[in-house]
Amino acid sequence: MSDTSHAARFERDHRWAPGQMSAYVDGDLPEALRTRLEHHLGECAECRRLLAGLERMIDRLGRLAAPSGGLPPREIAAAVRVRLDQPPAS
Repeated sequence: MSDTSHAARFERDHRWAPGQMSAYVDGDLPEALRTRLEHHLGECAECRRLLAGLERMIDRLGRLAAPSGGLPPREIAAAVRVRLDQPPAS
């Protein structure tokens, strides 16, 4: 692979990788995409740091005590996802 095509592939995968990391951590990424992401992670320290941060956050969230009398965890997660898709409040 030429240096130019390698650089173009790296940049394309660098933009693509962050959006795949949650599915990767959950084990939901198809094999071909998992392989592509792992290849990029092998080349990209920035994406490795991003993935490590995601894994730390998931680990810490998993250690939180369940709220008593509150919403079930799936409903809380759904509410968070909805909020993440909304623009920030001014």
